[in-house]
Amino acid sequence: NRQEFMNQLEMLLSDISQAERDEALQYYNDYLDDAGIENEESAIRALGSPIQVACRILKEGLKEE
Repeated sequence: NRQEFMNQLEMLLSDISQAERDEALQYYNDYLDDAGIENEESAIRALGSPIQVACRILKEGLKEE
């Protein structure tokens, strides 16, 4: 569910700055809000696992540096 997904994602992003982590978590919370409660599960499945999402975030962070 959403809470588990977000908790796991936050844990996986513990090595980046608090500001970057907060920004990423807000982005995915907004994404799920936009999907709506009726589509939340399918939106989470479409994102992939928290590990996959964290890898994408970390990879993007490396590209910016």
